[in-house]
Amino acid sequence: MSNNNPTEQRAYKLVPSSHPALRQVAAPVEVGDAEVSSLVDAMFDTIATNSTKGIGLAANQLGVLKRVIVIHCDGFKQEFINPVIVYRGGGKKMTEEGCLSFPGRRVKKVRDRSVVVEGLDKAFNPIRRRLKEMTAICVQHEVDHLNGVTIA
Repeated sequence: MSNNNPTEQRAYKLVPSSHPALRQVAAPVEVGDAEVSSLVDAMFDTIATNSTKGIGLAANQLGVLKRVIVIHCDGFKQEFINPVIVYRGGGKKMTEEGCLSFPGRRVKKVRDRSVVVEGLDKAFNPIRRRLKEMTAICVQHEVDHLNGVTIA
């Protein structure tokens, strides 16, 4: 954990690209974790106030090693706690991805065009979403972060 505490502030600072949390596997969140709702709010605030206007964020990009991602892409806005991609399909697509943790860097990646992701919302209700194109690509990118995989 870093000194970023979701109960003390709403918007976090992104950790530097050299931070070890970016290359570590995030831990599952326990149902009822009292910090998660504030963490999710802070994550959405962080992408909204970042000058590059990101479309997704993983908690470890803030130095918090919890399996939490937020997506705000193409009119879709959702948090996923303990996300699991349970289906990949729709063919493959070559993307050119950027990342808030690596400003100015663009990397070509092959991603699935469609995914189904399951997890929990910030109230710990189960959710299941079928996502396509850019939103699906964003979820795959953020889940990679939770697994310690970056574009660098």
